[in-house]
Amino acid sequence: MSTIAKSDRQLIVYYDSKSELGKKVRAHAESSDLKVLPVDLLESNLTGTEWAEIAEMLGVTVDKLIDQDHPIFKELYGDDHVELDENDAMKVLANNPQTLVFPIGVRGNKAVQVKQSNDLKKLFDTDTGEIPQP
Repeated sequence: MSTIAKSDRQLIVYYDSKSELGKKVRAHAESSDLKVLPVDLLESNLTGTEWAEIAEMLGVTVDKLIDQDHPIFKELYGDDHVELDENDAMKVLANNPQTLVFPIGVRGNKAVQVKQSNDLKKLFDTDTGEIPQP
């Protein structure tokens, strides 16, 4: 069962409002014609289950969503690369969402990690297969 409400008519943007990329991604999303639901991770805590669902939509494991170079992560785990199991990774993101490596866009059943604001465009285009071509 899905815990994240998904609609092709709505673009959900998970971002850190203190991050420059996060601010750009939110602005880019809001400039689209889609209904946008911005989720500032500093104000809205996602559960471990929601993080797992997002990771699954992206086709990655939850630990791949974490920036291990983030100061908060280094404060918790030190400077060495840490192998996190799924549960540990979900706890890190649930308790320290600012360690998210990139903002994430979700539209319907599609999700993208937004490494630069143009990556969000992958979710803007709708299927035009039924529109007759001249």
